[in-house]
Amino acid sequence: MKSQKTMQIAEIALMGAVLCVISPFTIPVPASPVPLSLALFGVYLAAVLLGAKKSALSVLIYLLLGAIGLPVFSGFSGGIGVLLGPTGGYIIGYVLCALVIGLLAERGVHTVFAMTAGTLVCYCFGTIWFLIIMKGTYTLIQALLVCVVPYLIFDLIKILAAAAVTVPVRKIVRRIEMR
Repeated sequence: MKSQKTMQIAEIALMGAVLCVISPFTIPVPASPVPLSLALFGVYLAAVLLGAKKSALSVLIYLLLGAIGLPVFSGFSGGIGVLLGPTGGYIIGYVLCALVIGLLAERGVHTVFAMTAGTLVCYCFGTIWFLIIMKGTYTLIQALLVCVVPYLIFDLIKILAAAAVTVPVRKIVRRIEMR
């Protein structure tokens, strides 16, 4: 029993660390305040491999480390200001994304569909946050054109790559757990 709890803590910490390592590396996107990063890829991996609760905890660890100032957000930024800024809703939306993907994956929903649904939730939360913070500077259509549309193809690629990784890894993990 004790070793099972230790294993769960290690899994959560490991996926939190993965997010911290891959998320800062970004590519700026012209005419958009939101850079292209691998953060969602890490969320996809955590959600499918750990399930809803543990993946949400791993994302919360990532958010807390960033909030206290560690440079784990895009472009090696950190601090509460990033979370409270225009793009902070997308970062906070990672928690909801992980929950949705994890819940759907736990119920046997196809991995690509689960990741797509989680991404849509993240887009919705992040875009609403962006509109609120920007106080009428953008219409909904303008916000979507700036903050979502440029990322659709990249997020699809991340979804397909994460599915290609997580499906076989999940099978291996299940075999190990059955022993």
